[in-house]
Amino acid sequence: MNEQQFIVGFNHGYLLTKHLPDLVDKLVKQLLASTNDYLLGFFSGKEEYELEVARLELNDLRRIRKDTNDKNLEQDL
Repeated sequence: MNEQQFIVGFNHGYLLTKHLPDLVDKLVKQLLASTNDYLLGFFSGKEEYELEVARLELNDLRRIRKDTNDKNLEQDL
């Protein structure tokens, strides 16, 4: 595996997914049959960004639930 190509692909996949997710979705559909170190990195970068967004959304939901529960407890007193 060419680690340098993987890293470059990862960074490109991450940044493009962050800023141009629709374009990345179109690219991925076209490139799924292809495999090389750059594309493996690209796909991994895309997945990493999507996981980070999901984690942030989950943390936001947890915070909202906690805030809501805290307010409900205050009202019960």
